Amino acid sequence: MLTPTECGHVAELVIVTYCRTCQCSTPEEVRNAGEMLISKMVRGIEKHAGNDEAVAVLNRTVLHVATTKGGA
Repeated sequence: MLTPTECGHVAELVIVTYCRTCQCSTPEEVRNAGEMLISKMVRGIEKHAGNDEAVAVLNRTVLHVATTKGGA
């Protein structure tokens, strides 16, 4: 697997490409698209690692976002 830094760069590229492909043009549209990505990703984690792990990932993400204002 790529390093965490490399994976972060790939994630940013995927997110930008996804928002452009969805033709997001407002902050609300970006939020909606982002929420869809989060939901789909967590469902994928749930499918392969179980519900408890999927919820744990969401909880860690909430904590990370709440404590790292302005980007990671």
